[in-house]
Amino acid sequence: MADCITVANQKGGVGKTTTVINLAAYIAKAGKRCLVIDNDPQGNASSVLAPDYEGPCVYGSATPVKTRIANLDVIPCGADLSDYELRLQQDSQSVRVMQSLLADIRDLYDVILIDCPPNLNILSINALLASNKVLIPIQCEYYAMEGLSQMLGSLESIEHDFAHSVGLAGILLTMYEDYLALNQQVVSELRQHFPNQVFQTLIPRDVALAAAPSHSNTICEYDPLSQGSVAYLAAAKELLDGLRV
Repeated sequence: MADCITVANQKGGVGKTTTVINLAAYIAKAGKRCLVIDNDPQGNASSVLAPDYEGPCVYGSATPVKTRIANLDVIPCGADLSDYELRLQQDSQSVRVMQSLLADIRDLYDVILIDCPPNLNILSINALLASNKVLIPIQCEYYAMEGLSQMLGSLESIEHDFAHSVGLAGILLTMYEDYLALNQQVVSELRQHFPNQVFQTLIPRDVALAAAPSHSNTICEYDPLSQGSVAYLAAAKELLDGLRV
């Protein structure tokens, strides 16, 4: 059965979607069967992995579609995800819909990555209750510790309220700039507080990472020799080593 990993942070702009699509691409290139679920109404992961998709979202019982990358499938967000978000909010029993929908396909994959909106809404809760792990991308800035604290508090609340424990797949530091003393300080503090949870790989701030989505490309397609590409390759190896897939 696949390790199902929600990629989440209640703070926006930390590189969640960038992390999902690029980790997924390199996991697939490592020969592992990988599925991405776009659980964010913004649909940014879908615009890269399935730009021409016109079907339903995961809550509309969508089936995985193949991408141009071997071993990588995606369930895009679909135009109906915002409608389903409203419906789910009105039903107190709707928090485990995704868990139920994924039960039949988890055996088909080694790793499932779920992209989420930047808040703990009904979509994010569905993803976390369907997952056995969470990966938290954090931008190397002053508010990183505060955002991480909020996210970890939310995981504790989910465990308390729903009797569902989600393990930490890791904390991935993004948009790192080596010449900034503040970035170095954030990395040092996070590694001191979470010595076994922070990825050794640092994802740099890289123009290629920012440009790739505008071409509907992952970074390994757009510029495989860029700093960002090399970093996500290393991060994918770290993740797989931790999962022992």
